[in-house]
Amino acid sequence: MSDTKAAYSDAAKHYVEDIVPASAKEQERYRAAKEREAKYNDDWLKHPVNINDIVDEFTPGATGRKKGYKYKFSGKDWIVLADMIAGYLRIIDKRLGKFVMLNGNPSDDQSLTHFKILKRRDMQS
Repeated sequence: MSDTKAAYSDAAKHYVEDIVPASAKEQERYRAAKEREAKYNDDWLKHPVNINDIVDEFTPGATGRKKGYKYKFSGKDWIVLADMIAGYLRIIDKRLGKFVMLNGNPSDDQSLTHFKILKRRDMQS
């Protein structure tokens, strides 16, 4: 199993502590993301995920890369896109260009395609 969580957490910490304070644009992104989190977090919490497991399943071997305030893992057929501010992720089917549920089926229902990333202490090995 990969330790994707550590890389994601380190990138998120760097973004929030170093990048956001130095840029008005990033401060606005941060504010908007926290607003979305406050609005939708209860829905996201209905689908908690271990980021290590999701990356291993959908994008095995992928190395994450920071892209704005997202952390992106690209595989052959899927992209896992993790939000470094609000702590959720989404999975994209590259062939269809659609967000998917945990079973890989596409859905336009956002409550089914946002997954709250578990804290390290809540993850099972």
